[in-house]
Amino acid sequence: MRLPFICNECLFGQGEVASPPYPSYVELRDDGRYEFLCPQGHKTITVLQQQKFEILFEIGAYALIDGYYRESVASFTASLERFYEFFLLAKAFQNKMGDKVFDSSWKLISAQSERQLGAFIFSYTEQFLKPPELLNQNKVRFRNSVIHKGTIPSREEALDYGQAVLNTINPLLVETLSAFPDGVQQTIFKHILERRESGDTSASTMSMATILSINDSQGREKNLEAELENLRWWRQRW
Repeated sequence: MRLPFICNECLFGQGEVASPPYPSYVELRDDGRYEFLCPQGHKTITVLQQQKFEILFEIGAYALIDGYYRESVASFTASLERFYEFFLLAKAFQNKMGDKVFDSSWKLISAQSERQLGAFIFSYTEQFLKPPELLNQNKVRFRNSVIHKGTIPSREEALDYGQAVLNTINPLLVETLSAFPDGVQQTIFKHILERRESGDTSASTMSMATILSINDSQGREKNLEAELENLRWWRQRW
């Protein structure tokens, strides 16, 4: 998966909008920080604003398009797990917990997904006085079969699983944004700040459209098959 970036120096020349430059395509990075030279030789540093759960779901969608169904299941699964982390961090910030305190506690469970799930369940229940709606057990068994037993899923199975993850995260994301508005903003700011080098004022930030999106979460149901068609349409224009 590659991302299209536009050089700001080419786009805005001498304070005026220049002719639209061609995008530079950069491979996706884990740290969300992108450095590249445009065709004119300008160095650009851009930090991608999206959270890990947003990007991982997008990777899963592209894997579905490309026929890598096992990989799509793995990416959808990772997206759900990283959403739990996002929820816990946003809630912690909303409740005035410092990031160093959170990071110290997170290290104790960062390698164990079941502990992370348990932390999410009880933290959610404490906040909303009800248990969260989780992935149903049939999908959990399917996921475990693919991830841990090497089962190779069909396209329909991977698509159905991705839809289930989308249906799980979307309403939880709406609740998160409503309950922890300041915490969400601080989480995004922490993400950007950690990817800027000390004293680095030249780095810009960029936001991209994703299927799961903090910037576009109105609680509406989304159809994954339709979202895949949108991705195909955009890919043809790259």
